[in-house]
Amino acid sequence: MLRSGTISCVGLLAFIAGSMPAHAQFTYAPINVPGAVATEARGINNNGEVVGFYQTTTCTNTDVRVPTCPTKGFKFVNGKYVKLMVPGSNSTAIMGVNDLGDLTGFYKKADGSEHGFIWFHNNVVRTIDFRANGTVPWGINKAGMVVGGIWGTGSNGTFPSGGWVWINGKFSNMNPDNGAGPCCESVTGISNNGILSGLVFQSDFFMAWMKQSTDEDFFTFPHGGAQCCDTSGTGINNNINEIGFTGGQGWFTKKLEGAGDETESSGEVTPQFVKVNFPGQVNGQPLPTYPFGINDQRWIAGVYTDSSNHVHGFVAKPNF
Repeated sequence: MLRSGTISCVGLLAFIAGSMPAHAQFTYAPINVPGAVATEARGINNNGEVVGFYQTTTCTNTDVRVPTCPTKGFKFVNGKYVKLMVPGSNSTAIMGVNDLGDLTGFYKKADGSEHGFIWFHNNVVRTIDFRANGTVPWGINKAGMVVGGIWGTGSNGTFPSGGWVWINGKFSNMNPDNGAGPCCESVTGISNNGILSGLVFQSDFFMAWMKQSTDEDFFTFPHGGAQCCDTSGTGINNNINEIGFTGGQGWFTKKLEGAGDETESSGEVTPQFVKVNFPGQVNGQPLPTYPFGINDQRWIAGVYTDSSNHVHGFVAKPNF
């Protein structure tokens, strides 16, 4: 069976409190599937259910955003790991989960083809393909809307080439444009009230974006005293709290709109960032940390790399 119940955020809090002391503005707990050589947590819903994927053989992904290595899916419910594979696949990556327990992600077949899917909580699996190959869903909300992008692999690694939204069996292009010659878009998150997050390549680097109705905001993480460097937005909740990362620095925005903690001019927004760093250091620097999923309680699911270069999932609870 796909669904084995849900774990409340209270239960997840007890799990976190017993796993890792508070660090900075978050309390962290690792997520590691038994027997895996690498685990990545990618989504978390408002019931505290955590989903993601893991590897059983050593392999290095070319891009932390979309796995290129063979993977198997999992969900973490009631303190237990449930391992999942789309029937007929030789690789399954679960990227998101909604409050009903519906899962979304992509799978690969032995012929090398890659397909998006929705795995409904009644254990029915539906393939969704924006095109014949490269459809990568990132998130699903309670209304059943799925978002994602077209991701391909080339000499420079994995990259997006267009974002989309799937509603009731129909795909629509979703490529926000602030007039700066953008390309390489992907939608990466959707809240229950329909707010979108994503990333776009323009002006020589990736930028994160947020879209609420007709409002579109584009921003980068301030690095070295200036706006610069590739910034990936990876998730958003009903309260317009967005997450993402720049390099190996994870971040969280308290609120992008209406909170008085941002400045906006000419369609650009400078949000207030809170750093997300799993506890520990490597070569005197914080461990590389990558947030990927967020719920309305500001719980974050993500990935970190330890000082031995091993990949783990994590869940973080805000202390604010």
